[in-house]
Amino acid sequence: MTVEQTPIGAVVVGTGFGLFTHIRALREAGFEVRAIVGRNRERTAQRAAPLGIPLASDNLEQVLADDPAIRLVTVATPPHAHYTPVMQAIAAGRHVMCEKPFARDLAQAREMLAAAEKAGIVHALGAEFRFDSAQALLRRVVQDGLIGDPLMFSRIYQQPGSGEEEPLADWWTDAAQGGGFLGAFGTHMIDQVRSTLGEIVAVNAILRKLTTTRPSMTSDDYYNVQFRTNSGCLGVIEAAMNFPGPFVMATKVAGTKGAAWIQSGAAFGDPEQVWIKDADGARQIVMPAELVNPAPEPFAIEELIQTEMDRWHTQGFDVAPYAKLFGQMKARIEGRAPPLPDPAGDFRDAAAGQAVLDAARLSAAQGRWVEVEAV
Repeated sequence: MTVEQTPIGAVVVGTGFGLFTHIRALREAGFEVRAIVGRNRERTAQRAAPLGIPLASDNLEQVLADDPAIRLVTVATPPHAHYTPVMQAIAAGRHVMCEKPFARDLAQAREMLAAAEKAGIVHALGAEFRFDSAQALLRRVVQDGLIGDPLMFSRIYQQPGSGEEEPLADWWTDAAQGGGFLGAFGTHMIDQVRSTLGEIVAVNAILRKLTTTRPSMTSDDYYNVQFRTNSGCLGVIEAAMNFPGPFVMATKVAGTKGAAWIQSGAAFGDPEQVWIKDADGARQIVMPAELVNPAPEPFAIEELIQTEMDRWHTQGFDVAPYAKLFGQMKARIEGRAPPLPDPAGDFRDAAAGQAVLDAARLSAAQGRWVEVEAV
């Protein structure tokens, strides 16, 4: 077997989302998952065994030192614990994919970015929904100028409850550990805005806790962030995981020549559609074949599901987008052109998103518009 034919080895750091999503997506993208790293070696081994992962460890540095075939590290620990494994991977000369929210704050994000760029590794942010079919097509529609210059953007998501019969992860409910819906979900929306419209330069945010059944929770489960981009487009992103009433999800962009939006399929479970309305009327935009993702397959090993977030991620809706993200990384590692023209987010995108996140939290605390620091 030649060097080119040798599978690229990967190690997953984190036994929650990493176990449910990264492992499946890495394998679909053609990587060999050789190890998984968690905080407790015995527990990590128990969770790795049903997935056929050869090595379970609690020491990433040792894993990388012992196995030169591992060339990619994916980090899916709680956000306050991203820094150490990312920097260990970079120091060992490995390529890295890190989850969002990326860092503790912008200063730490800048440090991680600088280290990755100095090392010359391939680095990526876990913004997998750049490869969601509808979001990717909407981005193309806007950037191809089909609605003219963007003027307004709206992304609203409200779910009526959180399935509170299952616990949330400890970090998720703790603001000091980077928890909350803005960090966990809003970072996706921030990346969608940045990758579609350009840099966000100012924000005005509200963060609230709506749930009444988690008295110890200090993080937000509702956010509303108004923003302005460098091109002058205005917009709002809003989401709640505990907003009573019907489920609401809508994405719309208005421009100087028309508007575009994401619309649910005709029946529940049908793929989302992208529509535009301009001088020629309203019409659906055909989904290009390369943007189509296969139907999600739920995670089958029930005994590994422990928290509400586990339940969300075992639905499998993010596996195909992640496989495309990892496919882009694999092509770059091998020195090939990425299989899609749409780029994956990298650590520079991660730092820029962290700057928006920091500004939104400061805005919510002080009740005013806050300018976003440039990376």
